[in-house]
Amino acid sequence: MKRRTFLQFSGMTAASALLAGCQSKNEKLIPYLIPPDEGVTPGLATYYASSCTFCPAGCGILVRVSEGRAKKIEGNPDHPVNRGRLCARGQAVLQELYHPDRLQQPLKRTGPRGSGEFQKISWAEGLGLLIDRLKELQREQVTDGLAMLTPQLSGSLETFVSGFMRAFGSPRHLSYELLAPDWLRQAGRESFGQAGLPFYDLAETRYLLSFGADFVESHLSPVQYGNAFGRMRQGRDTVRGHFTYVGGRMSLTAASADRWMPARPGSEGALALGMARLILDEALFDKAALAANGLRPEELLGRLKAYDLPRVAELTGLAKETIAEVAREFAGTRPSLAMAGETVAFQTNGPESVRAVQLLNLLAGNLNRPGGIYPAGAPVGPENSFGELMTLVNSMRAGQIKLALIKGDPWHGIPPATGFQAALDKVPFIVSFSTLLDDTALQADLILPDHAALESWGDVVPLAGSRHTVHGLMQPVVTPLFDTRQFPDVLLAVASELGGEMAAALPHTSYLELIKGTISKRVGGPKKGGEVEAQWVELLRRGGRFDADKGPGKGYRWAAASSLPDPARPRFAGDEKQFPLHLQVYPSTAFHDGRGAPLPWLQQLPDPMTTVVWDSWIEINPTTAAGLGISHGDLVEVASPQGVLRLPAVIYPGIRPDLVAIPLGQGHKGGGRYARERGVNPLVLLALVEESKQQAAWNATRVRVTRISAQGDLVAAGHPQGSYRSDLIGI
Repeated sequence: MKRRTFLQFSGMTAASALLAGCQSKNEKLIPYLIPPDEGVTPGLATYYASSCTFCPAGCGILVRVSEGRAKKIEGNPDHPVNRGRLCARGQAVLQELYHPDRLQQPLKRTGPRGSGEFQKISWAEGLGLLIDRLKELQREQVTDGLAMLTPQLSGSLETFVSGFMRAFGSPRHLSYELLAPDWLRQAGRESFGQAGLPFYDLAETRYLLSFGADFVESHLSPVQYGNAFGRMRQGRDTVRGHFTYVGGRMSLTAASADRWMPARPGSEGALALGMARLILDEALFDKAALAANGLRPEELLGRLKAYDLPRVAELTGLAKETIAEVAREFAGTRPSLAMAGETVAFQTNGPESVRAVQLLNLLAGNLNRPGGIYPAGAPVGPENSFGELMTLVNSMRAGQIKLALIKGDPWHGIPPATGFQAALDKVPFIVSFSTLLDDTALQADLILPDHAALESWGDVVPLAGSRHTVHGLMQPVVTPLFDTRQFPDVLLAVASELGGEMAAALPHTSYLELIKGTISKRVGGPKKGGEVEAQWVELLRRGGRFDADKGPGKGYRWAAASSLPDPARPRFAGDEKQFPLHLQVYPSTAFHDGRGAPLPWLQQLPDPMTTVVWDSWIEINPTTAAGLGISHGDLVEVASPQGVLRLPAVIYPGIRPDLVAIPLGQGHKGGGRYARERGVNPLVLLALVEESKQQAAWNATRVRVTRISAQGDLVAAGHPQGSYRSDLIGI
């Protein structure tokens, strides 16, 4: 057979396999070291619509496939969340598929936990080990000894996993993520009586006021809001929206602002209430909005009496004149919009501070109006609070958990101050469904490797990037490369083998069948088989359903029984004399919370503010660094009441002198050759100020920084900040 004929035949075979759900065996490719015959140039591309699951934003993607291989990922222009745009993290998902260290078949641990010593086994043996453990729990009538740990899920997968645990008889499904916006749901419940997340109409606003919401990098739906920010600035003739940013560190988002207000950590709520009082004092509020929400200005003013400008200026470290000017700008420019982010929420007074920002939106008449804030269209998903995490930790510590099924990498992503890692080590049997030998998989007794995202079926409900409910679809764009199985298909096989109530509750033969049934119910439409199949194919072609479901009919209204926010003075872990600097950890532009670290494209991507690559660093104000004898690139030791780390220093003028900052994402023990033993994990420094039922104060830790040597081995693409004069940049 000629090479040209083989390629034509194999291309048709691969296409047929994709339409059939990628169930056929792997195809062999002829390497291009063999020159094409008859002058044929192979490479005709096909684009498959799917959804990105790198973060909960749920952007739509188009994957270019040629000769049976995925070549490039782009944004889907039909998708209402990202409108054809895509961040670097979404484009780098391609490298998960072809990662040289991907797990290729099930593994059974043969050495101590964490040693990385595993033996290859068959799927029959792996499933047998898991099923035997589950049957043992059933025989001993301790089905609540099963725990399931996952990232926050959406769509059919969330419903399916919850149903699996419920049918087995265990309530212990924890879908905890450090950066999950449960704090925003809780604030919405207390302020508006709604637990859903907000949608910010950023594109239509004229004045944006962000309290630590880094929407360009990570907050809620960064591609959606980054695009909207561009339209706010340049999308309207003669109108250029103004942007003020409040926060102790100049992030990439803050660097795009017209004004930066570096308030003291934990003082943001007081600043918002000080602005609210001035707006009420000077009658700049929206009278109709207050009346519609059943509030009287004189009563509000009386209850905000303590937040006068001199006191707020003292608490925040900002000038009175600046605070007053921004408050007047915000109230006098319509429409305006205020956002609260993670740097505010992760303080001891975080929940009340977030509500204080929400009060500003009420006073300025920004609720349910163009250029303001609406309830997002996404349905309210499961809220796994910090309190539930600690309950599970206590159960594992007490020996009540006999079997843990884990999707994701909580060993790396949960701060050790919770005791999670030590408690998980007490679980007799751990099963990981990872694609790589990550930090959690290193602790597992059994690894049943999942498909890569580009090999998987699924449906995705974006977190908060639209006023309408969006149902995105995932489809496999290539035949699975290795002997892996999709996580929910493994659970379906287990349920079938267990039989009884499990099999009855989960009767589907495949996860694809389950998704098709779920989507059919959601979208309605034709009932006949042929018409249903045609509708399904059309949804796959588009990448989901985008234009039918409207968002919640009920807009925001201040809860009648809700008290006004009143943030307490922030408290911090660590004595101020022993630990004089505040620590802020923030999601990396490249790695988010660490899930992107295994991908070399993201490791090579220079940080936009420091240009550092392939490493961790700590950002220190030049004045502070000079006082400590620290120069750019020096190796320093960072100590907190919880732990100690060593990493290189970056002298960074865009940060308060009493604050230092470290990005999340690095410091993995596993995760493949590109992530392993690279940088540090700043979560080991974070201390618990107090145990909260809803949200831990992860940015309320104090640290001490000490110079070790000049050998920081900092790798950067450049040093854009040049030399510093500390007398010119003190804050």
